[in-house]
Amino acid sequence: MLYKGLELDRFQEEAIAAINRDTSVIVTAPTGAGKTVIAEYAVEKCLQENCRVIYTAPIKALSNQKYRDFHAEYGDKIGIVTGDVVLNPYAQVLLMTTEIFRNTIFDDIERLQDVSYVIFDEIHYINDIERGTVWEESLIFAPQHIKFVCLSATIPNINPFAEWMQSVRDIDIEVVEELERPVPLKHHLYFKDYGIGSIKHITALRNRAKSEARKRKSDPLNNKRVKALPDDFTQTRLVPYLQREKQLPCLYFCFSRKGCEENASSLVFGSQLQLLNKKQKTEILRQFDELCIQFDIVEEKKITEFRRLVSCGIAYHHAGMLPTLKEVVERLFTSGLIQLLFTTETFAVGINMPACTVVFDSLEKFDGIGFRYLKAREYHQMSGRAGRRGIDTIGYVYAQIVPAYADSGEIRTVVADKIEPIESQFNLSYSSILNLYQKYGDDIYDVYTMSLSNHQNHVRVAKLNKQIEEKTETLQTLPEPECIHDGIDGSEQIQKHYRHKRNIEKKIRRLHVEITQVKSETRKKKKQKERVKRLNAVHKKIILLQREAEQSLCEGCQHLQTCTNRYKTIRREEERLQKLKKRTTHIQNDPRQQIAARLKVLEELGYTEAQTLLPRGSTAAHLYGYEVQLTQLLFGGFFERLTEAEINCLMVAIITEPRKDVYFKPLNDERLLEILYAVNSEIAFIQYLESKHKVTEITPMLEFRFCTAMLAWSRGCEFDQLEKYAHLDAGDFVRTFRLVIDQLRQIRRTMAGHTALVDKLSRCIGKINRDVIDAERQLRIGQENLDEMAPEDDVDNVDASQAAAPENPVSDPQAQ
Repeated sequence: MLYKGLELDRFQEEAIAAINRDTSVIVTAPTGAGKTVIAEYAVEKCLQENCRVIYTAPIKALSNQKYRDFHAEYGDKIGIVTGDVVLNPYAQVLLMTTEIFRNTIFDDIERLQDVSYVIFDEIHYINDIERGTVWEESLIFAPQHIKFVCLSATIPNINPFAEWMQSVRDIDIEVVEELERPVPLKHHLYFKDYGIGSIKHITALRNRAKSEARKRKSDPLNNKRVKALPDDFTQTRLVPYLQREKQLPCLYFCFSRKGCEENASSLVFGSQLQLLNKKQKTEILRQFDELCIQFDIVEEKKITEFRRLVSCGIAYHHAGMLPTLKEVVERLFTSGLIQLLFTTETFAVGINMPACTVVFDSLEKFDGIGFRYLKAREYHQMSGRAGRRGIDTIGYVYAQIVPAYADSGEIRTVVADKIEPIESQFNLSYSSILNLYQKYGDDIYDVYTMSLSNHQNHVRVAKLNKQIEEKTETLQTLPEPECIHDGIDGSEQIQKHYRHKRNIEKKIRRLHVEITQVKSETRKKKKQKERVKRLNAVHKKIILLQREAEQSLCEGCQHLQTCTNRYKTIRREEERLQKLKKRTTHIQNDPRQQIAARLKVLEELGYTEAQTLLPRGSTAAHLYGYEVQLTQLLFGGFFERLTEAEINCLMVAIITEPRKDVYFKPLNDERLLEILYAVNSEIAFIQYLESKHKVTEITPMLEFRFCTAMLAWSRGCEFDQLEKYAHLDAGDFVRTFRLVIDQLRQIRRTMAGHTALVDKLSRCIGKINRDVIDAERQLRIGQENLDEMAPEDDVDNVDASQAAAPENPVSDPQAQ
């Protein structure tokens, strides 16, 4: 089958056939296999049939890219609604983040009545610990007439996942699975300072590295040759090798921003590496200069240094950069002129920018708690960017390891084809619970039975029950202690023996403590008689206890050891059985208990009563993220007491996560500090109720670190002056301020009808949403046909209640 001039693969044809049959379809295929074509077909079909279609993506960068791609082809039939941007929100094809779609379901499901298809790109994000519940809630509660096109990287447990999805959807669901890549990959290990090999070389290189380290330590001047490297090992430096073997362009994944920048700089400013010829260098500098002018970043810091990097065909890309500079890098990489791009793992999510080669700076990363090896899913998601379809016959993957510390077992697990199955992360927020409680009342607990979590737990419970059954049978076959004395139960006797023995030993230990105390109190010579008298009394007690222990029927019995072994074996198996039963009970009851706990918190806060939502509950139900804190503050009059800049300061304190490694200028405004401390008191009461009812996730306190920066920005300071108030990367300032705008827009929409507050919140947004913070401005500038776009006078005042989706998602790390 030909589509857009391309001969489709089998799995693409099967997926398109399912769409033509008006069914839902789940497509799972390796990264880079061509899943996007299926989504494009669904969009085109809906346009031809005059139906509406929603395309959701896990990150805003991917939403923006898809918007540009579709807009270039279909023009004003395309719109986008994210927390940052609202453009053409009534369009036939609407791009949005998954949070926006879920929020639309809860806010006003009627808005989705004319939607035929919803495309979930990167559906395996349902496995994400923090955000996966959003995908699950969307699939469960979306109107039943909606058909889904779910695109995913390889999912090992695709069939159980499809079974669950079919259990909550009325329309038939078909599964299309592709395991082969159109461009095969060759995986290698790069042993730092040595060369290129494979897993089989780990032991030899580890031993050599350790041997060399010992020699350097014991005799630095010893130049004696060490054992030669294996014959099938390539001794080389990696980047020159890639250049020599024509394996560029390359995506070089680092797991820190600092690593990205240092690696790029060391090659350009240290090694003087040049990856472009004279003509390519001229062209990339021309494009770079034009893009910097277009995005108005010519005067930004690091641009001169960055220009030097790109002149060599080298660049870096990470979340700490200005979003506009990131977009410049993305466009240059798409042009094929950047040959080596050092980037963090966010570049691997969805954005269609493949390369010939992928390199991992390490197979370990810091996950916020400690360093761990990559999961196989993460490795394959990133390595899947290697191999450009229609250009490369083979894609190359190199993982750098330090030989002396390489763990061959862990490395085998990472690079193996056995990818971890997706697991449910179903976890209803306060807002979701309020929306569902309003609809279902006390039947809200039945909602959990619809979740993927419950579906997977049925399987887990069945396995546990089988283990319980096996343990129970094993217990019944174990020989019990048998007492030689008539009429005595062996098990009870041996248990009584050891219980009595433990009690006596405990009493004797106390008496030994008493002996030490007597000796301490009677050190002087004149207390010598008292000392002897008191010690004798204690020793007599010890002797009596020892005699008492000897009176046990088991003491001295020749069968004691046999009975003891049997007793301990039975006890050990009983403990294992109890653990299995406890685990089973936890799996079955914990999700319901958490819903119940949060409902109790909401009831005590005055959000619910008699299965109905009170005014506070109705307000919190329309806020997605920080809903309880914000509702308490709205009803407590805090927003009326603060100025616009102070409200922005409060909001940034709510949404910011604690960071101890960042300098910040302390807040010195006594009046504002007093109000912020009062806010913390409100949050402390919420925390008290959560602890009381054993809610697992506790509402966080305010984080003051970026308050002075937000105050300065809201009062008009220049962007490059923000570093005086907090040592933060430019991209972090942008992302944090945009998250504040997200939340302010949610509050403004929720408080519609309160004219004075709505106007005040609009002014708050206006004080933040300027210059590089303005995401819509960036998207508009990025449009090739910018002049042909119909501008909207005031996006901030778009009535989201009339649009196809609300203005903003739950605050999340999508701005990367």
